[in-house]
Amino acid sequence: MKHIFIALFLTSFQLLFAQDDTILNHGQNLIYENKLDEALSYYTEHLKERTTKEDEIHFLLGLADIYKLKLDYDMANTYYIQAFEAINLTNNKQLKFLYHVKMAEFYRKRILFTDAVKHLDIATSILKHHKIEDRYLAKYYGRKAALFTEYFFIPDSTLLYAKKGLQLSKKINDKDGIFYSSLEISGVYENKKDYKKTIDYLEDLISFAEKNNLIQNKVDAYINYTRVLIKDKQYNKALEECLKALSFAKENELFYGEILFVDNIRNIYEKLGNTTKAYEYLELRLDLTDAYYKIEHSKFLFELEEKYKLTEKENQIKISNLEIENQNKALASNKAKLIISIGLLLAAIGLSLLIAYFLKKEKKSNKELHSLSQENEFLLSEANHRINNNLQLVVILISDQLKKSKNQENFQLKNILTKVEAISTLHQHLYKNNDKKKIDIQNYLHDVMASFFEVFKDNKIKTNINIQSVEISTDYAMYYGLLLTELFINSIKHAFSPQDNKTIIFELTKQKNTLYFQYSDNGTAANNMSIKPKLIDKLARQIKVDYSIQSSNGFKFSFSQQIA
Repeated sequence: MKHIFIALFLTSFQLLFAQDDTILNHGQNLIYENKLDEALSYYTEHLKERTTKEDEIHFLLGLADIYKLKLDYDMANTYYIQAFEAINLTNNKQLKFLYHVKMAEFYRKRILFTDAVKHLDIATSILKHHKIEDRYLAKYYGRKAALFTEYFFIPDSTLLYAKKGLQLSKKINDKDGIFYSSLEISGVYENKKDYKKTIDYLEDLISFAEKNNLIQNKVDAYINYTRVLIKDKQYNKALEECLKALSFAKENELFYGEILFVDNIRNIYEKLGNTTKAYEYLELRLDLTDAYYKIEHSKFLFELEEKYKLTEKENQIKISNLEIENQNKALASNKAKLIISIGLLLAAIGLSLLIAYFLKKEKKSNKELHSLSQENEFLLSEANHRINNNLQLVVILISDQLKKSKNQENFQLKNILTKVEAISTLHQHLYKNNDKKKIDIQNYLHDVMASFFEVFKDNKIKTNINIQSVEISTDYAMYYGLLLTELFINSIKHAFSPQDNKTIIFELTKQKNTLYFQYSDNGTAANNMSIKPKLIDKLARQIKVDYSIQSSNGFKFSFSQQIA
């Protein structure tokens, strides 16, 4: 009889948990299907009817996820804090691990990578001392892969963690985990410029998302898919897919996806030479990004406040735990130790009150400074974003004028266009870069050169380029870009007399703390002439370098510069 009772009890217990899992899975499916309002009502209702503290935590985290997708970071943070409080009452290591993984994703989504890394490090620390369930571990590896893609820029590590996440997601049939782990893997192939394999991966992921009704996932796959089609120069197909994806994003009210698809369409029309359409979609993107930044800015200051609230809550819990620990020790000690402890405690309280008074004043001051610093950083980022948009607008207008111009005006307009593009390219790099003070000169100058490839091809000029990956200040980077642009223009326009072999060589190398800039062409038109280009001289003065020019056998321009 006793065995029958135990069996019945275990069966009931298993059914209860199975029911809870069914409830949570249904709520999660509503989120995947982008039925956010329905999911919100569903989670709110079941939160009232929760049976255990663990259920309550899952519903709170679910509500936080919904508000995060709605871009309502105020409410998302509120529910994350409530979940954090509940987790610390249960001391459930599994849910504590999950909470920090979710917070890592929350901050990653906001491009606050330092905070994301901090939470993932806490999750890693928990993982070292506790066995974590596969369903949470799969999410952890997926977010770790994402950070190695977007923040650490180490493709091999992305691949390692994405494969771990994929293996676990397949094991537990987590469709969302399968999708995002595969998406990270496709990004590694994109980084390696294996566009065919990337496109195959992304087409499979779009089909997978459609089959499993994963709405947000499908948009994310389309964002990457259309971007890679553009990189692979499949412009017509990219345009067709972008227009389809834009319609899908609008239909499902996925605002951020709309912005990215509009930007891709603008980019494609520019590549196809349709400046009228490019301008039309640039204006649309400006309207959309203005609306998006209003949402971002209205949430911005609140988010700083919520981060402080969360830190304070964590500190309060640590203090409470310490007080409990001290109380237990006091009860176990003898009378003499108790008297000493009381004396020390009174002294500590007196000291704490004194410190608290000064800390409160200091904290208020630091909080205000931190808030201002963060807001300034945000405003700088927005300014860069707007400048970049306006520069692209200027590029489109010049390109349009170039099509209408006569032959003699053509080169002058191209000259202006390449300089504007050099500055626009720098702003694009700044906009994507976390560190606004430094930039990788290799990536930047390669992008500057990209606008000359067609000109080189048309003029049958060969190039031999070697640029090392070196981080330099953004101010110097801009002048390097303009210098290289002007040198290219001068070579194309003046260097080559009628000759079959036309070559431009450029090297930028670093030895110890010195950067060596060496440019040459084999043009014979100006052999043995005294050359001192005015604009090049002015640009060199701006970066305070002494340069040398030789014209005995072609044209050679070089200088060296000390860098930190």
